[in-house]
Formats: sequence, structure tokens, C-alpha cells
Amino acid sequence: MVSRLLLAILTLTMASHAIPIDTTRVYTDDGKRIFQTQKLKQAPTIDGRLNDACWQNSVWSGNYTQQIPMEGAPPTAETALNILYDDHNIYVAIRAFDDPDKVDRSASRRDGFSGDIVGVCFDSYFDHRSGFEFNLTAAGTKIDLILMNRGIDRNWNPVWEGKVSHDDRGWSAEMRIPLSQLRYDGDEQQIWGLHAWRWINRNQEEDQWALIPRDTPGRLYDIGELHGIQNLPKHRRIELLPYVRGKLHTFDADKDNPFTNGRDLNAALGLNGKIGLSSDFTMDFTLNPDFGQVEADPANLNLSAFETFFSEKRPFFLEGKNIMDFELGGSELFYSRRIGAKPAYSPDTEDNEYLDTPQNTSILGAVKMTGKSRNGLSIGIMESVTGKEKARIGSRTDEREITVSPLTNYLVTRVQKNINDSNTMIGGILTATHRDIQQNHLLELPDQAWTGGLDVLHYWHDKTYYIDGKAVFSHIDGNPLAILERQTSSARYYQRPDADYLSLDSSRTDLSGTGGELEIGKGGNGNWRFELESQWRTPGLESQ
Repeated sequence: MVSRLLLAILTLTMASHAIPIDTTRVYTDDGKRIFQTQKLKQAPTIDGRLNDACWQNSVWSGNYTQQIPMEGAPPTAETALNILYDDHNIYVAIRAFDDPDKVDRSASRRDGFSGDIVGVCFDSYFDHRSGFEFNLTAAGTKIDLILMNRGIDRNWNPVWEGKVSHDDRGWSAEMRIPLSQLRYDGDEQQIWGLHAWRWINRNQEEDQWALIPRDTPGRLYDIGELHGIQNLPKHRRIELLPYVRGKLHTFDADKDNPFTNGRDLNAALGLNGKIGLSSDFTMDFTLNPDFGQVEADPANLNLSAFETFFSEKRPFFLEGKNIMDFELGGSELFYSRRIGAKPAYSPDTEDNEYLDTPQNTSILGAVKMTGKSRNGLSIGIMESVTGKEKARIGSRTDEREITVSPLTNYLVTRVQKNINDSNTMIGGILTATHRDIQQNHLLELPDQAWTGGLDVLHYWHDKTYYIDGKAVFSHIDGNPLAILERQTSSARYYQRPDADYLSLDSSRTDLSGTGGELEIGKGGNGNWRFELESQWRTPGLESQ
């Protein structure tokens, strides 16, 4: 047995970097490549140089395999990977050997794929559904995302540290990833899914530590495994981020407009926080949040009668988004950008009057709990309250206030359960919106709205084939003015003469609808794929 291990661990000692590289591969019984990590006593300095004792005295794993352009071929340049951990962090080091003059150091903004890249992804839930990926470009740009079997989510922005360095043998990347940014169960012995990769831009080449076949029906099912993490302390993670903001805007005064006296002064304070309820469940909360540093939406000129939907970029609403999502026909059943959006009511003014209205409704507070248990049950719950907003209407002689948005409460609950070795997933969602409407001019807004849905996804024949079904409903209550507004909106047009199956009723006080989709297909494991999909929606269906 000893001689077999000695033969298995072949090491190459490069004088220029002095790291021992294991050129063999060790696999599980079902063919998954294994990386055996170790616990360290002294953490490395994250500078990208890889000259710390922990990197010099531990064995690195090499033998990457080319996936693109020639699947299964040897890579054109060698890559080595090392992963260590302590009670608080995961440490990753990647050595990318190359001709230093050929390394592409193209820079980009955060989460921008540009130039040469190395990265690692952890399926710390070990459910083969999603993974937390951390990448560094040769220019030092950080890329973090949620990797899924179908697509990626680059809106996730964890807190972690990463640096790169260059020398005459290529370049290196070094990362420190806090365990607080990952989600995992409380078992004494941990096994995580592990994916590591490298992109060589000049060759348009992707090399992988554990090869994911390009025809795979689900890439998270084919990644390797990280073994050796054990006895992680069961400490409670608490992060608090208070803020204070002040703004002074000066401009030319307008003597006719009482709201433009030459300066605009305002201030705000609030608190964002995160509490680790356990190693796999996290509660996020925010009080009077300020999203002033969030990237602005791109310019959009909408000449249609239909609503424009923008992607969510606010950190609080992005946390655990992959757990909360429920899509139907490419659109979300619950559109979180409605929380804190522009007031729905715009008051009329006279010719000699001026209007000062809020740009958005203020979020008084919100709380969210997300996570996944060790038996495959994922839960996401979010509660948010937006305040009553008032606009000011004034002239030279008079000024008054009018409510443009009522106090509103939003609730979203999402549950999913993996069964049958993750071959079957069953889930549901329920959302609710309640408005405290006390003014007659706001009666065009519904008092309350509900949506709900069920989804089932099942794989068979080694995940080659799948069936995916969803069914949803919605129900709106409100004054007849509000329901009439919904019937005649551009989403329905109940009044159009060619729709003999619709009936416009101005006395209705509620509106309901249903919808769903069914998809059957072959997702991989072969040279051809197919899908058959059917969708249906009744005219009264309303997403929130």
C-alpha cells in the first residue's frame, strides 16, 4: 500500500517556484476526481507570490485537461492548484505556467471576463445544483458568480481577497475566501464539489482540473470533489455595516418655483447586517438602506406600451437570489425591483404650480432568510416594508402635500426539496403584497395581491432526459377602479373588440389568473439534443 502511494505521488520540483506538483489523478468509485486539502496553522499573505511556507510544504495538484477547443487533449501550458483551509477561510493558490510575453493581461471592470483567467468553484452545498465561483484575471480583476447547471449569475458579490503576480515562468493567483461567504452543512467531515479551470485567451482554450464533458446535461454533476475539510467550528457569523450619508446640491434658484431655492440638503443613516443562523442558513437585514453605490441601469428608450424590466443589482436582494428565483416563460413570478420603485401615482398640477415628488419609495426595512439544509431542503423567506411617500405641490402663494405611495408590505416565500439523489426537485413559491390605501386618489392601486406556484423537475437515464413542469396562479383584490385599470392595461386589453372570449367588467373587485409550462427534453450525453415546450396563461394572470 505504501509503495502504491509513493508511486502515485510523482512530484516535479521547478527551481524557479519550488512547489511539488502531483501529476497523477485520484478518483472516487464513481469517477470523480479528488483533491485532498489540509488544515494549516499559519495563514499565507495574500499577495499572489506563493512564497509562503504553507504553499511550499504542501503538494499541488496538476494535470489539467483541455475542454475547449479539443476536449480531452493535453493543455498547451501547465497549471497547478492548491487549496488549504483554517477555521475561518479557504485559501486557494493557482500557478499558471506560460511564456510571460504571451500572457494576456487585458483589464476590465469587476465580473468582466477579459484576458487570461484562472478560477475555482465550490459546490459547498454538495447538491450538484449550484456552486460559488471565484476567478482572477491576469490583470488582477475579480470575477465572482453563482455557477448553475443552466447558466451563471454574476450579480452575486461576496467579500473575498485575491491577488496576482507575474514572473519569468508565467503568473500566479492567490485567494482568501471567508467561510462566511459560503453555505455548507454542519457535518464533522465535509465533502464539497470542486471545479477549477483556466482560460488562455490567445488560444481560446479552457483547461479544467476535472474535465466537464461539453455534452453534459448538468455540469455540476461532473465536477470533482474536495475532501479533507473537517471539524469546522460552529460559530455564528455576524456582520454589521452602518452608514451615514449627507448630500448638498447647489444650483441656480428659480423665484417662481418654491422648491428650487438654490440648494438641496439632505442626510440619512441606516444599517445593513448579516447573521449566520447556522453554517447553512443566513439572515440578512437592512434598515433604511442606501443603494447609492449600486451600478446605474443602462439607458433605455421604451416606445412600446409594455413595462421595461431591469435586472436586480441591489446587494440585499441579490443575496440568495438563486434560492428565491421562480421563472415562468423567462420572466420572474416576483419582480423585486418593484420594492423601492418610483411612486405609482403622479398628481396633476395647474399651470402655475410646481411638483416636488420622490424619485423612489423609501424602504423602511427588510429581512431575508436563505439557506439549504443537509437533507436538500432549501428555504428562502423575504419580508420588506416601504413607507408612505408624499409629493409637494406649490406655487408662489400656496403649498400642499399629497400622498403618492401608500405604506406597503411585501412577502416572498420559496421552498425546494431535492430527492432521489438530486434527480428530482419539487418546490413552491408564495408571494403577497398589501397596501394601506386611505386616500381616494390611490384607489387605482390594488389593496392586496397574491401569487403562488409549484414546480417539479425530474431527470432520468443518467440525467440525459428531463421533464420540467410549473403551474402558477395570481389573485388581486381592490377597488373597482383598480381592477378596471388592470383589465384595460397593455398587458391585457380586455376592451379590444377582437377578443370575444374576454368580458370587460367595471364593477369587479378582484381579478384572478393561472398559467404554467411543461418542458420535456434531452439535455446532454450525446451529439444531439431536443426540447418540447408548452406554455399557457389566462388573461387575468399577474406577476408581482
